[in-house]
Amino acid sequence: MNHARFILYPYKNWFILFCLLILVGCMSGKAPQVTLSPGLDKKIYELSPLPVTVGLYIAPELRSFVQEASVKRYQPGAPHFVYPNFVFPVGEALSPRIKKMSEIIFQEVIVLDNLQDNEYVRGGGIDGILSIDLKNSDIELYIDKATWRAVGTHNLSIIASFLDPRLNRIWKSEISVEEKGLDVATTKVEFEWWVTTGPDFSPAVEYAIEKLVYELAREITTSEEIVGYSEK
Repeated sequence: MNHARFILYPYKNWFILFCLLILVGCMSGKAPQVTLSPGLDKKIYELSPLPVTVGLYIAPELRSFVQEASVKRYQPGAPHFVYPNFVFPVGEALSPRIKKMSEIIFQEVIVLDNLQDNEYVRGGGIDGILSIDLKNSDIELYIDKATWRAVGTHNLSIIASFLDPRLNRIWKSEISVEEKGLDVATTKVEFEWWVTTGPDFSPAVEYAIEKLVYELAREITTSEEIVGYSEK
C-alpha cells in the first residue's frame, strides 16, 4: 500500500501543478512575446546583380504591418490553452530583409520615403524605382495533440513593381509563399513553458519572409523587362 502511494503522489502533484500553470497562463493577460529574426537565403549572392541605382520604396502599410493570430483547435479533445493573441511584427522583420537583398542585387540602393515628391526622383539621381506593397498575410496556429507539436503556417504575398524615374511601370509581379514551422515539447520543463508563456510560432513567419525575399530577388534578376531596361 505504501508503495502504491509513492507512485500515486507524483502524478497527483503533477496534475495539480499542470492546472495551476494553465490558470496562471490564462490570467496573465499578456500575449507571449514573438521575436522575429529571419535569415537571408545565401542563394541571393549567386544571382547576377544589375548595374543600376534604384530607389527602394516600401509602402508604409507594409513597414508597420503587425499580424495577430490565435491558437486554433482542429481536433476534438485537443488541449485548449487560452492564450491571448500572438503578435507578429511582420513588417518590421520583412522590410530590412528586402533592403539588404536590394543592396546585393543592385549597384546602389537609395531608400525613398514617398514616390511623388522626392529629390532623387526629381533630380535624376536614380535609374529606376523598386516599389513593394503588401497584398496578403495569413497566419494559422494550432497544437497537434498526437505529437505535441505547435504548428504555424504563414501565407505571405506582396506586389512588387519596377518603375522608371517618371513612375512609368516597367515590370510588376505578385509574389506568394507559404511556409510551415514546428515547435515540439520534448520535456516536462518545455511543456510547462508552453502553458505559461506559449509555444514558439516564430519559425513559420521567419521561413516565409526568407523565402519571399529570395523569390523577389530571383524574379527581379531574371525579368526580361528589368534586365533589358538596365542594359540601356
